[in-house]
Formats: sequence, C-alpha cells, structure tokens
Amino acid sequence: MQTTAISARPDVQNARHPVAGCCLYVAGTDLFNPFPQPAQHFPRQWALFVEHLDLIGYRRFYDGPPVPALHRLARGLRALASERLTITGQANIRQIAIRKLRLPALLDVLFQDLWILANLQRHLAPLYDIAIVHGPESALLSRHLQRTGRAAQMIYHDIDYYPYVSARQRRIIAWREQMLVRRADLVLSVSRPLAALRTKQGARQVIYLPNGVDFDRFAQANRRQPGRPPTLLYTGTLDRRWGVDLPIRAMPLILKHHPETRCYIAGAGPDEANLRHLVETLKLQHAVRFLGFVPHTDLPGIMAQADIGLATSREDVFRQYASPLKLAEYMAAGLPVICSGGGEAAQMIAESGAGVNVPFSPDACAAAICALLSNPDELQAQREAGLAYARARTWEKLAAQLAQVVAALPGPPAGAWRAAKSEG
Repeated sequence: MQTTAISARPDVQNARHPVAGCCLYVAGTDLFNPFPQPAQHFPRQWALFVEHLDLIGYRRFYDGPPVPALHRLARGLRALASERLTITGQANIRQIAIRKLRLPALLDVLFQDLWILANLQRHLAPLYDIAIVHGPESALLSRHLQRTGRAAQMIYHDIDYYPYVSARQRRIIAWREQMLVRRADLVLSVSRPLAALRTKQGARQVIYLPNGVDFDRFAQANRRQPGRPPTLLYTGTLDRRWGVDLPIRAMPLILKHHPETRCYIAGAGPDEANLRHLVETLKLQHAVRFLGFVPHTDLPGIMAQADIGLATSREDVFRQYASPLKLAEYMAAGLPVICSGGGEAAQMIAESGAGVNVPFSPDACAAAICALLSNPDELQAQREAGLAYARARTWEKLAAQLAQVVAALPGPPAGAWRAAKSEG
C-alpha cells in the first residue's frame, strides 16, 4: 500500500502525447449535477492525454423545472421512452448519457446498476486501457468491467466520503465504496485525510490528487471596480453542514466596525429557509442578500463584486474528508478565504497563505474578517498568495500529473485498445 502526492515534471505538464488508447470515465450523476463537480471538469482535460475517451453520465428520471409530482412522473416516463440513452461526440470524447429509473431508495441501490449495465453493454468498447470510476454508485459497473477483462487498469476517482454524503443506505454505500477502494489498481483521493483513510482500508496505491480550477475563467474576477462597499461571498450548497449561518451570525459584529459591509449568498439547498429566517431575526435584510442558484459560468462575475470568500463549514466526519471546490475558485478570483471545519480545507489555507482558518464561532469569524478589511496590505498579500496557489492547480495540470502516474503503472502497456481493435 502506498500513499503519495503527485508532483509533475514540466515536460509532462506540457505533454500532448497519449498515455492510453481508449479510456473510460464513469462520471455518474455528477456529470449532470447543477452544482459544479470535479466530474464535469477533470475528464475533459484528461481527454488531452488519451486517444479516445468514453465519458458516461447518468441523467435523473426527471431533470426539468419544478412541476407537480404527477407531471414529473408523466414527463419522466416520456423522457425514458424517447431519451433513455443518448450518445454525442466532440473531438476525441464520446459522451454516453443514460436516464435512470425512478425507484424507491432501497430498490435504487439494489437495481439501478442492472438497468445502467443493460443499457450500456453494447455501447462499451471491447477493451479500455484505463477505466476511471467516480463515486460508489458505479461500483458494480466497475466490478463488471474487471471481471469481464474489459478494463486493463481500474482507477477510482475518490472525491468524497460517501457514507456521510447521504445518511440513508449508509451501510450499502460504505460497502460499495470499500469495494472500489480495495479492487482498484489506483485510488485518486481528493484530500489528504481521505487518502490516509483509503490506505487504512486496504487500497493498493493511493495518490493525492486535489480538486482543480479553471484558472483563466475565475481570474477574470480580478477586474474589480473601485468604490464598492466591502463584500463577503458564499457560493455553493445551502446545507447546515456547510455552516453558512456562521458569517450571518457574525454580521452584527462586523457591521459595528465596517457598517457598509454586505454579504452575498449564491446557492440553494435544504437550509435556505432557516438562513432567511435567521437574517430576518437578526434584522440583516439590508446587509445580507440571497442570490439564489448561480450557474457555474456566472460565478466569476459574482466573485468580481466581492472581497472575501466564505467557506465556514462545521467540523464533522463528512467535512473532515472533503475538499471544497470553492476554495481554489475563490483563490483564482483573488478572494482571501475565511475557512473553518478543519480537514483538507484547513491544510490548503495553511500552505497557501491565502486566508484565515477560524474556530466555528461568530466572534472568531467577525474578528478575522474585520482584521482583513482593516488591513488592505494584508488583504492584497493574501490575494496574491491565492492566485499563485490556484495557478498551480488547474484541471489541465492535474490531468498532466495523472498522465505521469498512469504511464508508470504496472500491467498491460498503453495501447492495448489499439491492439484489440486491430485484431478485431
């Protein structure tokens, strides 16, 4: 068992030669998640290093706008009949989208795999040099690829501790996750605490491969206009675990020292009603603004209106292993980060110097924010540190680093797909 962090050589970072003939990336439901996910970014950069990439995603039974339950059922059934499986292509990527069945939670965990495999079977390549599976929902598909010899090398892209993503069916999800971890030739863990956990769980080889960032897109946010009031920004899911209530509770203390400060909250989620009620209770309607769900492509424009990014998660088992995508995006946008919750996020702040890690208390949060707003030189120093840190973590550079590791994997040489294709 081995746990290492990837460090790429410049010649590999700039490479454009393929390290594999045909590669599979199973992104699952995250490919079509409205919130940004690594599976929406990393595979398209990884495609630069392979001859051909099959990218597989799962669409929800109904993925349209909110409508009554019976309408969802009717429209979902129509979509299932007309768009059960769609295949599109761009450059060397073939994207295969499968629409999932609507099943009760327990049946979904037990039978959705059979539906996906039945629809995929005849569209899969005879052999993949590299198969990368993202998330435990595709564990049985991964096992099928290994048992049938259709994957020369199997990699698990490990982006979360899934038993705590969803409390329901936690045991089954944990079993799926551990099956992927133990049977994969290589595990790519998004955080260092997660990499350590996978090593303990019996992974053959673990690589720390952090989340990346579209640096050029988010760096556009650095074109800030002068004369704005001090602005805090949270982007992402509105969930109690994400601790969005902390900066709201800190706002009365912040306003005493910086009365023009405003706080933007860009996102949606199960805790939104509670957060809105908290704002009303504290009489902060003039200072806190809910922007609703903001498409990922529009985030740089929102970040250009801000001065500090917020990532104040509560400290729990799930957040201990997480690596928030927003941290690198804040940094690329030139936003110092106020962070809490420990884990990978705290390590990123410590090694980048691009923010402050605070205890989960309104007083500590307010003190850190006020200190930054009162010291323009420190604010600028943290902006520059964040830009340097994010510039080294682009999705393209991470894909290049993985190419270096894949080239050194033991087993069948790259190009097995070409050989199988020529024999066929």
